[in-house]
Parts: sequence; C-alpha cells; structure tokens
Amino acid sequence: MDDDKGSNDEVETLREGFAAVRLSKDFKQQIWNSWARVLIVKVYGRDVGFSFLQAKLLSLWKPTGRLDCVGLGYGFFLVRLSLREDYENVLKKGPWFVSGYFLSIRSWEPNFKLELASMSSVAVWVRLNQLPIEYYNAEALLQIGRSIGNVLRIDTQTTKESRARFARLCVQIDVDKPLITTVRF
Repeated sequence: MDDDKGSNDEVETLREGFAAVRLSKDFKQQIWNSWARVLIVKVYGRDVGFSFLQAKLLSLWKPTGRLDCVGLGYGFFLVRLSLREDYENVLKKGPWFVSGYFLSIRSWEPNFKLELASMSSVAVWVRLNQLPIEYYNAEALLQIGRSIGNVLRIDTQTTKESRARFARLCVQIDVDKPLITTVRF
C-alpha cells in the first residue's frame, strides 16, 4: 500500500465501524465452566434432526440425569448432560452408532466454529490377528492398543479369552495421521 494520507484515512474509516470487547480470563473461565458436560456430536453418513437424535441418544445412553440436544447446523449437535457420571459414561463406553451410522463425539471446546470444524478422530475396531493368547491380558492389550491410538474399549470375548484367533480393541484414531497397519513387539 502507498504511504499517503488517503490510505490512512481509509483505514481509520474502516476501524470506526468496529468495537473491541475484552473479557477477563476469570470471566471466560466462569462462562466455560457451564459447558463442562457438553459434547459436540456429529452423525456420519446420514442427516438427522435434533428431535430424532435426542430420542435415539436417550434410548442408547440411558442417562440417569437430563439430556438436552441442540442442532447447530452442518450436521453438528451440542448434547448437554446434567450429570458428570452420564457424561463420563458416554465418553468411555463408545463407540456409538445411531441407526447403523457412526456417531462422532468429542468434548465441547471454547470458540468452536462450525465452518472450520473437522472431526479428525474416529473410533474403529482393530483386529489383532494371531496374537498369542498370553497377551490377552487387559494391561498388555491396553499397551498394544495405545501404540495405535486412544483405547476406548476391549472386546468382551477378548477379555474372556474365548476367541483365540484374534483380539479386538476399539481405538480412537486420528484420521489426519498415517494409518497403523502393523504392530510389532
């Protein structure tokens, strides 16, 4: 840009239409605390309305407390759970499916912007073929699973050692990173 008087006047004119608001860290934290038990949810592969989703989530999650759902647009929903135990159960017991479609869930985050949102992590069931039976130990399976991603669940048949051909783990993976196809130990 040229450094003449006209350029400076244009910049000042643009600034006149704007206002700046500064919120203290304490005040922002106070606001954010009320969002502590809120999840950002997206159903992949199907458009659903918030009433439909809320009814499905109530029957799927069976929360002890209240569950409220709000449609945000772009296929995203906010789900507020009134009880901390319900919130933690939803996060720990997944993955979840609604009418056969994967339900991506993550904790609410400050300044969430729909147009920039990407759900880069998904829950997948990993099959560990020909894993020696002695490694069907819960701690060993957790360590193996952590090399792939965040372990959400170990298959019941695996923990009971009733299936020796393969072990199954539900792992949350980052789809923006290369897929791990082999685990060696």
